[in-house]
Amino acid sequence: MKKIALFLFIVACGVIVFVLIPKHETKTIEEQTKEVEENKEEEEEVKYVDNNPIKLGLYKNYKNGSNRVLVNEYEEVWTYHKDISSFEVYYTQEEKISGGKQISVFDNYKNNYENIDDYRIGYILNFSINDEEVTKTILSPIDAEEYNNYLEVYLYDDYHRNGEWYSHTTEEEYNKDTLLTSIKLTAGKQINELNSDIKLSAFSYIKDDLDKDGNYLGNSIWTITIKKK
Repeated sequence: MKKIALFLFIVACGVIVFVLIPKHETKTIEEQTKEVEENKEEEEEVKYVDNNPIKLGLYKNYKNGSNRVLVNEYEEVWTYHKDISSFEVYYTQEEKISGGKQISVFDNYKNNYENIDDYRIGYILNFSINDEEVTKTILSPIDAEEYNNYLEVYLYDDYHRNGEWYSHTTEEEYNKDTLLTSIKLTAGKQINELNSDIKLSAFSYIKDDLDKDGNYLGNSIWTITIKKK
C-alpha cells in the first residue's frame, strides 16, 4: 500500500517528525457495481429452496400393449427426415402406467398434488456436434429451433387438445396455460455430425426454479439416454 509522509516541524525542539498516514484506495463506480451484483448473486444462490413436490418421468407408448413404459434408455436408427421417437411426460415414476387417453392419464397423477397449476414443463438436450458439447434448455417452441439442422425438436400440448388430430405447438400458440406434455425428436439433414448419445431431460418448474441464465436448478427432473442403432 502506498503511503504519504506528513512532515511536522517542531521548531522549538528542532526535531522533524515523520508521521506516516495510509492512503485510502477509492473504488470506481464500475468496481462498486460489480461487487454489489456479485454479492446479490451469492445471496440469491443461498436463498434458493426447491419447493417443487412433483416427481415426473418420460414414458414411451409402444402401441403394442396396454401400458406406457418408463424410459431410461432408448435406441433407434438416425436417418435424415425420419422420426427418432416421441416421449410423453407424466407426474409419476412408476415403471408402467395406463395406455389410455393422455389427458385422463395425466390427470390421474396430476391430481395427486395440490396447487401445482403454475408449474410448466421444460426440456434439456445434451449432445455433441463434431465433438463440441451442446446443452440446450427448451422452455418454449422457439428454443427448440437452434439446432434444427442436426436434430429437429417438436413439442406438443396434449393436455389441452380435444382428441382430434393436431400438430406440434408453435411459438405463436404458446401461452401461459400451455403444458408441453410430450416431445418428438427427428433426425435433421446434418444428423451425421451429431457424434454422441443424446441425453434428453424433462423437468417441471416455476420461475424461481430457473437461474438468471434460464438454467434449471431443481430436482423435479428425469433424464434418458437415446442411442444410435
